[in-house]
Amino acid sequence: MNPITSILGAKRTATILPLAVLLLALSGCGGGDTSGESVTTSAETGGEETTPARTSGGETTSASTSEEGTVPADVLSATVGLSPSQDSGVNGIAILTDTPSGTDVTINVRNLRSQPGVEHLAHIHEGGTCTNEREGNGAVVQYVLDTVTTGQGGNGSSTTAIPDVTVPQFFSGAPKYVDVHAETTGDEVPPSISCADIYTTTGGD
Repeated sequence: MNPITSILGAKRTATILPLAVLLLALSGCGGGDTSGESVTTSAETGGEETTPARTSGGETTSASTSEEGTVPADVLSATVGLSPSQDSGVNGIAILTDTPSGTDVTINVRNLRSQPGVEHLAHIHEGGTCTNEREGNGAVVQYVLDTVTTGQGGNGSSTTAIPDVTVPQFFSGAPKYVDVHAETTGDEVPPSISCADIYTTTGGD
């Protein structure tokens, strides 16, 4: 082989290889995978605030609701804020968490004025909003939740397992809301003292 041709061939190869490596590296940088991108929004409605997040791989681990109210079909958890009714001062959160058998609804409230050990009824209503409830036009009870018991410092909590329903189903169909009632003193259901709308695509205020 001609020595000059051999040298030129070696130089050409030395030049092409780094260029090929550079092109391959650049081609892997375009676009990127944004499936794990965190998206955070919030909506305030009478003290209600909710925040969504996504994990890598695009799996939704929590979701927010807004006045538009849509949630992804694979949402695993959603939090809505309870705000005071009837000047009660009672606020807190309700957490809806997907489980293998249905949904757990956990209520945590503060500023209860009743004595420790007193139980407060709690419900999820369908066909209305907290505004309706506060105007005396409460919607029908869809789910009876475990009572919220007043603890030390006016805090209270309860967790209720609701079978055969997913978190997104709470955010579909007719508008719904979750509320905690005043201390029971007779046979009648006492007024609501804290409430949170579960926004839907067809309702919520």
